[in-house]
This record gives sequence, C-alpha cells and structure tokens, in this order.
Amino acid sequence: MLFHFWEYLIYFLRKEDSHSIHSPFFYKLYRNLQSYLKEHRKGDAAIEASRYNFLRSTERIPVTDYGAGSRWMRRRERRVSSIMKIAGTPLKFSLVYSFFCRQTPGMTALDLGGSLGINTAYLCKEVKGILYSFEGDPALLGLAQSHLHRFPSAQLIEGNLDESLYPILERLRSIDFVLMDANHRYKPTMAYFNAILPRLHAKSIVVIADIHWSCEMKRAWQEISSGPHIRAYIDLFDCGILFFQPSAYKQQYVWEI
Repeated sequence: MLFHFWEYLIYFLRKEDSHSIHSPFFYKLYRNLQSYLKEHRKGDAAIEASRYNFLRSTERIPVTDYGAGSRWMRRRERRVSSIMKIAGTPLKFSLVYSFFCRQTPGMTALDLGGSLGINTAYLCKEVKGILYSFEGDPALLGLAQSHLHRFPSAQLIEGNLDESLYPILERLRSIDFVLMDANHRYKPTMAYFNAILPRLHAKSIVVIADIHWSCEMKRAWQEISSGPHIRAYIDLFDCGILFFQPSAYKQQYVWEI
C-alpha cells in the first residue's frame, strides 16, 4: 500500500490539465473526454442497474483467481457485493474505457478480465463488430452472462487466459481496441501484450488497467509504453492508454480527469 500511495504522489505532482497539452490532436481528445464524462456522468441506466444489483447481492460464490489476486479479499468464497465494491471499476473509468473504444474503428475488441461484465457492457455499446471478453472464473462469467445476453456483440470466453487467449488471436487478422485488466503480474502482462501486438494497427488503442497497482505492473507499463511501436501514451493513474498512430516524435502525457 505504501508503494501505491507513493506512486499516486508522483502522479499528482506530474499531472497536467488542458493548458499543458500542446498537441492539437491530444488537446482536442482531452476536451472531448472531459465532455464525454460530463455528458454521461450518470452512466447507462440499464448497465448501472446491473451494477447496483451486484452491489446489493448477498450471494456468495467460489472464486477461481489465475492472477495476482486481491489485496482485500483472500477467502476462496466471496460475496458478489464485495467483489463488485472492491474489484469493480468505478463508473468514471468504465466511461473512460468506452470513450477510447469509440475512438477506434471498433470492429474487433478484446476485454481481458471481464469479471462481472460491467466494463464489457459499456464497451459493447461502442463495438460495431465483436467483443471477445475473457474471464477465468466460471462463477463470475455466469453472473456476467446474466446481463450481457442483451449485447449480441459480446462473446464470453471462459478459462485461464494463458490458454484461452491464443486460439482467439489465431482467428483474428486485426484488433482495434484492447482492455487489459486481467493478470496483474509482470510476465503475463508482457506475454499478452506481445501476443496481441502483431494484430494492432495505426488506429488501434490499448488500455492497461492498474498500471500503478504494484511494482510488477509499473515495470510492465514502463517497458510497454517505452517500446518502439508506441507513438504516444497517456497515464491516468488508474490506467494507461497506448496509441500506435505514427508521429514525428513520441508524445507522453499524465492527465487529470
């Protein structure tokens, strides 16, 4: 936890507002993001009803976790309400993910770590083709399916991501948007990104959640964002946004939203 607080202090000292953004493209993107968050501040009524139902649920489910696990929940059986409250994405960042998905062609998207399906639902509203949502825990996947059946674009894939991701990638020629919010460890994060990278293109956007969650995630973020294929990135503390559009020089931003 001390690491997390220290990382936030560094972020707080480095963060920028619109007056610090000199690129016309990213200045406009920042303003559009702010407008989008303001316009949709209450979220989608149906999706937020699902979130509320999960928060009220007294159901307990067995948990299968293939990733780094939770800081706060160690029991193998957990309340659905606790999972939603502690591990769920806040509305603001569900909207951030959907906003950046909207900036891509949106024909093929990946959601690594679908959990209860709230982020998946928001992404489905922006995807024009197919959204592949991966979740290793069968109990979580079943709960997600209970409300994601409304979205024909969603294909839910169960199983350990180390095994389930690669057969899907073999079927895909290009990928427009990726949300990586699964195994919060260095080696798996690097492996998933490197496997996806050959299928990305100039208009693709990749979002990596929890980039300051641990030393391992920070290391993965630093290596990925400094790679030669990345032409720009935005650090929002809770997540990082990667861009692949060629530019004269690499652009780096730390935004406050």
